[in-house]
Amino acid sequence: MPLDLPVDLQPPRVVVDDEALGETAARVAAQPASAPGVTEERQIEPARLAKAGLIREPDSRVSEEFRIVQNRVLRQSFGDASAISSGVKNIVMITSALKGEGKSFVSLNLAGEIARQGDRRVLLIDVDPKPNSLSRILGVASARGLLDLARDVRLDVTEIVIPTAAEGLDIAPVGQNDGRSGEVFASRRMGQIIEEIGRRYADRLIILDAPPCLASSTPHALAPVCGQAVLVVAANNTQQSDIEAALDLLQACPHVSLLLNKVAPWMTHSFGTYSYLAAEA
Repeated sequence: MPLDLPVDLQPPRVVVDDEALGETAARVAAQPASAPGVTEERQIEPARLAKAGLIREPDSRVSEEFRIVQNRVLRQSFGDASAISSGVKNIVMITSALKGEGKSFVSLNLAGEIARQGDRRVLLIDVDPKPNSLSRILGVASARGLLDLARDVRLDVTEIVIPTAAEGLDIAPVGQNDGRSGEVFASRRMGQIIEEIGRRYADRLIILDAPPCLASSTPHALAPVCGQAVLVVAANNTQQSDIEAALDLLQACPHVSLLLNKVAPWMTHSFGTYSYLAAEA
């Protein structure tokens, strides 16, 4: 039977050793913590953002509910609004148990709503090399991205970050997939790179759009370097056994929350739930 979960349900907190995973790459750490930039003039335009499902109506019900979600995420990452937290606490991984639950829609709109608020910049990183990835929908599938950064020691993170027409929101594409992306994402180097991105841009929120837990090893591999994870659950669809299996794979992340998605508009309003409006991701 489908499991209907409250959005604030959380698994037991797991205490992990957040000692650095290893000596960090000097080419990343040595760079100043300025706003991400690019080496050429390019920008993801509004039409592309709309095609990917970014909601632009600030007074809509969905936008209001994303504000509730964003407040919880920001409190977990930064604590007091006036404080700046360093390290991996500002890295949030968005994933799901299965494909089609809406995790890319959540990733993009959570990032967009936080950027729209204006208090913090957001870097949304695509770590899901699926054929219909967020990078492809945004028109940057051929651009250098995270996979290229992991393979090429000469490449700097600023060279893969692409600004968008949404003020305060930048995108880092997944990069070129040579069929071995699973090995790259599971590598120690990838964990170090993502951790260093979080430390370098400690004043902004880093959101990882990760593949589903039961379809890829990437969420399990990246869980230790993330400050928190959000598991997107499709209402009246995802089975309890799938959710439990996904949560088990995320145990290394110190804080995991569930977000109920695809709730019909006519149903009783629930905290932090919303109707899914974009193409399935």
